[in-house]
Amino acid sequence: MKKNRVVAGVVAGCLLVPLIAAADIRVAATLRVEPAAEWGGRAADILISREWWFSQNQMAFITEDWRYVFDRSHGLILVINTRDQYFVEAAMTAAPRDLVEPAYLEALGRIRANGATSKSPFKKTVLGRECPGTVISEWLADDNLHFFDRDRTVYATADVPFDWRLNRDLTVWMVSFFNPEMSYFGGLRSIEGFPLAETDIYIRKGQRINYGSEVKNIREAAPPKGLYEVPAGFSRREKLSKADLLAMRQIVYLAYSF
Repeated sequence: MKKNRVVAGVVAGCLLVPLIAAADIRVAATLRVEPAAEWGGRAADILISREWWFSQNQMAFITEDWRYVFDRSHGLILVINTRDQYFVEAAMTAAPRDLVEPAYLEALGRIRANGATSKSPFKKTVLGRECPGTVISEWLADDNLHFFDRDRTVYATADVPFDWRLNRDLTVWMVSFFNPEMSYFGGLRSIEGFPLAETDIYIRKGQRINYGSEVKNIREAAPPKGLYEVPAGFSRREKLSKADLLAMRQIVYLAYSF
């Protein structure tokens, strides 16, 4: 009888392993934007949900109308528009200009992203994890005319149960479309860990907007079916359009117009 119990335990353990391995990590965060006076007297904060899923070599980043899938095993990124039901597949190593529709190359070429990073003396504890702060002062210019300035403090930690480098690599891939200065680009790449919180001051045309984000939970979960794949029936596009680029820039910089 004792031998049978041992065998049963081994079998149960073997069955449990694939169940645990199949679980991915879901990260949910809320972006909170304080309304500006110029927005017609709007009083309530604007809340924007963001979600990440991590498997061993894949990551999906989800916003209201977009899903970005990074497959590190194959070096591929999927830009999926879930509202208009189309997608663009891109190699991680492809030059950004080779992925953009020709009509928008000239306008995109005028954009310059620049900035500087430095260590903050402050830390923040989020979900029981101590997160060192990094201050990032950055701006966007169009033909050397600033139209966006932001000072933000990112609180990041490597103490997470997934490979945070997947998110970093997807983020810098997005930034690479806006002609970043190399010192600024290198500073972004040097930030260690996943950002669990962020505080921001954004200035555009003299208008100041305060906003910030914080991760609300990190947990194991079974991913939705087909999360890391193109949904059935979606059409394929070979190049990124202006709408695709504006969405990426809004995600990275909270800045819309060209």
